[in-house]
Amino acid sequence: MEYRKKSKGPVILVMLLCMALSLWAGVRIGRSGSVPSHIIQNFMPSLEQNKPSGDAPVVELQPLPEYTDGGYDTTEIFEKVNPSVVSINVYAGTSVSPIGSGTGIVMTEDGYIITNAHVVDGGSSVNIVFNDESQVRGTIIGADADTDIAVIKVEKTGLIAAEFGDSTGLKIGERVVAIGNAGGLSGTCTQGIISGLNRDMDNGARSLALIQTSAAINPGNSGGPLVNRFGQVIGITSAKIAATDYEGIGFAIPITEAMPIITSLIENGYVTGRAVLGVQVIELNESNGPRNGLPNRGAYIAAITAGSDLANKGVRERDVIMEANGKEIRTTDDLLQELEKFSPGDTMNLGIYRPETDKMYYVDVILIESK
Repeated sequence: MEYRKKSKGPVILVMLLCMALSLWAGVRIGRSGSVPSHIIQNFMPSLEQNKPSGDAPVVELQPLPEYTDGGYDTTEIFEKVNPSVVSINVYAGTSVSPIGSGTGIVMTEDGYIITNAHVVDGGSSVNIVFNDESQVRGTIIGADADTDIAVIKVEKTGLIAAEFGDSTGLKIGERVVAIGNAGGLSGTCTQGIISGLNRDMDNGARSLALIQTSAAINPGNSGGPLVNRFGQVIGITSAKIAATDYEGIGFAIPITEAMPIITSLIENGYVTGRAVLGVQVIELNESNGPRNGLPNRGAYIAAITAGSDLANKGVRERDVIMEANGKEIRTTDDLLQELEKFSPGDTMNLGIYRPETDKMYYVDVILIESK
């Protein structure tokens, strides 16, 4: 199943296993339709979760070998990497059939596995299938919908961990291979090149700088490895463009950027240090604003979460955030860009419009940490 979202260019289909897009905890964004009916729910996976371990394993990103030849051939790459690739089947409730499937990367020999957050979203349990066809139940350690990264732990040792490379030195034109559970066909191997770098794909919560690749990526590949010519994992496959007249445009999360997220998920169960207002907001525009008695721009407050300082300052649902630190807020992206400048505990000045009184007022709000 795929999720279709609007973009300035072609349609991007992020390979989700459920219809709802999980967004940044604390700030939720919808961009179309009438206001009340487009509140996107918090990302709260129903999987039974392990407690954070407190200490994340150290995974070193390996440099390229000193020699600069063409690297391994595709067969050698597959034979090296495939033992570290797993299939993930996701179940909901008492269903005996999976509601979806994805791919994972064995990060450590004692059972830490990396995948996409959208792979495990909506499930109540996950089953991990290894290269030797053995199976074991997995539990989610943490999932970050913002960056679409999740970590699963299985009680199994002696696993073959992948080798991870440094994604900061990638160049357009380099040969890459994607391996995954494409369409339920485990061990599917496709080859292409790096077609672009630092592709900004707005997931509705923040802009992600992704690796673009021509290697075929299909539903089920999500969470699997994108590897370089030496069999080093340099990306986590996550999305593709799937529209008429478009072919061979896939995306992966750079592993160097992913590792700090993974470490925080293992140690804390969430990504620390993100400042949020503690609200669910919906972007207003010419279509959904005026017809509901609201402005044609700004961030409509659909809900205020527990712990938010907004309620202490008299802000309430149906108010609209129009300014942040003196900057006009036209879109939710404007608000997110301002939030990214702050840390939890900092104070942000907001300009709030109240429809009932047709007046603006200003408040200083203490930002909280996203969990």
